[in-house]
Amino acid sequence: MSLSASKRCLDIARRAAVNYGSLSRTWSSTLVIQHRCYAAAAQKTQEKIAVASAPPPSTSRKAGKAVEPQKAAERTAEEELQLLEALQRLSETNEMDVSSLPLDLLDLHIPSWKSHKEGATLVDHVKAIMYTQRNWLLNARSLYRMAKVRSLPGVRVKSPWSWKMFSAQSTKPDAWLAPFRQAALQAYKRVNEAVAARDDKTVKTLAVGEQLALYSKLIRSQDPRYINVWKFHGERTPCRVVSIRAHDAYLDSKPPRIGSRLAVQALVRFDTIQSIETYSKKTGVRVGETEPKPVVEYLVFQKRMWFDSPWVIRDRLYEGLESRFTPPGTL
Repeated sequence: MSLSASKRCLDIARRAAVNYGSLSRTWSSTLVIQHRCYAAAAQKTQEKIAVASAPPPSTSRKAGKAVEPQKAAERTAEEELQLLEALQRLSETNEMDVSSLPLDLLDLHIPSWKSHKEGATLVDHVKAIMYTQRNWLLNARSLYRMAKVRSLPGVRVKSPWSWKMFSAQSTKPDAWLAPFRQAALQAYKRVNEAVAARDDKTVKTLAVGEQLALYSKLIRSQDPRYINVWKFHGERTPCRVVSIRAHDAYLDSKPPRIGSRLAVQALVRFDTIQSIETYSKKTGVRVGETEPKPVVEYLVFQKRMWFDSPWVIRDRLYEGLESRFTPPGTL
């Protein structure tokens, strides 16, 4: 490529920089334009060699339509250049977000002061205590990180250094996680009502991953001849967050437009009284009901803080199962 052609490419890049007014965009635009200029020049050279050395296209009926190698090569090169420019635009506008990939379940823990193993030894009980203490420290660290970047839902804090960072499991109305607990309880009631009513559309807005698959299986297992109604009779004890984790999951070099880089998972304990009423779909007559009974569940709620989206239920944990902890003493 001639020096004058290179200068023209750089002049185009400078004019693009004036329009956008950003040094990073100038450099990106210059690279894309130079790549297009050099690729076009190289393509023309290759086309001349290919045309000179290639045999004449076949025009027989068996061969079908004649294919012009030059046009095919031009189309391929143009598609590659368009792809490069599309990737450049996506990276600049943040429309392509690799941080939206599914998140792994973090090391959430159901606290306990004793081991639930059958035939547990003294060492097992000591480990259970150490895991519970570690969970308490990680809860505090996660609340500090959320408060530091103002990612506590419905709460504004003056300073992340507060005694409230150690009250993740608190059920007081002024606790940092009080608004989240209310939102979690509402989501819990909505998803149970939707599952009973076979409202698959609502369930998909409230659950993801394995928990969504479980709810969908429950919906498919119901008899379509009947209509089920889930009844909430209250809480035996207020729902509370027993474990919470927050970590940086937004991987772009630029900060997100809204929110923060944190992805948060919270394990919430629900202790409620509930029942099911069943009605005939054909006549509307109630054909059965269950007695109100206590139900205890541990559900994992998740939210990417750079999205303006609700909290979703992604997993269910059970008491007595081993947590995926690293050895005690490492944070």
